[in-house]
Amino acid sequence: MITTHRMLRLTLAAISTLAVTSAAQAECKLVGGIGTGVTEGIAKFMSDAALRNLLEAKGLKPSGNISYKCVAGTFATDCTATQQGCK
Repeated sequence: MITTHRMLRLTLAAISTLAVTSAAQAECKLVGGIGTGVTEGIAKFMSDAALRNLLEAKGLKPSGNISYKCVAGTFATDCTATQQGCK
């Protein structure tokens, strides 16, 4: 009988942990900023600035690493910086 109560408590604890984790993840959004520059370094710098401005404007705190996707064009490079932002 004690084992059954203990299993029930452990199961309920696991379910409540999953519920809290899901609620915390629901408050996060993927935010992206776009920057253009003559070089990839300048384009990344500009996309970082745009990303920081968007996170601040939306009232989000940065979470995790920033990922970049850059595409070189004929005269300039465009970069998109993305990062999770959480309340």
